[in-house]
Amino acid sequence: MQTLRHLRRSRSLTYRDLATLTNIPARALAEAEHGLRQLNAAERECLAFVLGLRPNEFTGASVGPVAAVRTTAQFSRYAPALLAVALSTTLATSTLQPGGQLNFPPLPRLAVSAALPAAATGALAALPLPAAPTDLAATVREATVAKLRARAGHEPEAINPPLAAVPVPRPTPAPIAAPAFVMTAEGPRGCPVQAAYGAIVITQGYGVGSHAPAAVWGAIDLAIDSNGAGYAEPGATWYAPVVATHAGHVRVTLDSYPGGNHVWVNDHASPWRTGYAHLAIVTVISDQSVQPGDVIGLIGSTGLSSGPHLDYQVWNGKVNVDPTGLVQC
Repeated sequence: MQTLRHLRRSRSLTYRDLATLTNIPARALAEAEHGLRQLNAAERECLAFVLGLRPNEFTGASVGPVAAVRTTAQFSRYAPALLAVALSTTLATSTLQPGGQLNFPPLPRLAVSAALPAAATGALAALPLPAAPTDLAATVREATVAKLRARAGHEPEAINPPLAAVPVPRPTPAPIAAPAFVMTAEGPRGCPVQAAYGAIVITQGYGVGSHAPAAVWGAIDLAIDSNGAGYAEPGATWYAPVVATHAGHVRVTLDSYPGGNHVWVNDHASPWRTGYAHLAIVTVISDQSVQPGDVIGLIGSTGLSSGPHLDYQVWNGKVNVDPTGLVQC
């Protein structure tokens, strides 16, 4: 069973926030958290409504009846925290007068549980405990409407309309995103590497290094930079999914040289084809038909490779095409 303290902190609520939403005094909430008083049935029901729980799914400082504070020393442990709650509430509601002086509102009377012995409380024991709110549902509704309006930039007053009648602005429809893969006159557009996190980087460009001459070996090498440093990281690149960038039928060549496990995707209705090399695992078979975005393998370092990456080629018939502007990763 979760404690009230854990539930309040996990939702980033201060005592004052929770007091505003429930109309239960911030001091009373602090006393309940520290075991100085027990929540009554109405307060538990209101807190459960605000926190999205059932009344029996949380407790104050401990399960069961709250134990009485037996000595002055025990009470003094909680006094600083309770006084801090009272002071923070007072400062939050104070105003700044001309001349730089703060105008403090009257301090609220400190309520002490009747369970505290006279030796621990002295004159404070005679102070009355705050009465439970009478209409908790209406209070929560009005406080919630006020808070929503304040966040939206409206005045927090004038909360006469019930919550159900508060107009909810309709979100502006998001523009329809362009398709991730599309076949154009320049070639298939889309990123062949699907990274769970990080960015796709080119580790070797078109027509340089092992990709020269471009007419024969033209391609680009793609890998994953997971921390934004601008450099590929083997740990993030290994076994990243590789997808087809266009529809077509598959031709698989395993353990080839220099591409290792290599997959060709030949477009059905045009001379365009794409090559995917150095795969660790191939998830398709020859003559299989695939669609754009279908996974065809996982990145590896098979064949002539210095580390995990995808060698990506684009061909238009017998013409090798530079895919740098087409990958859009």
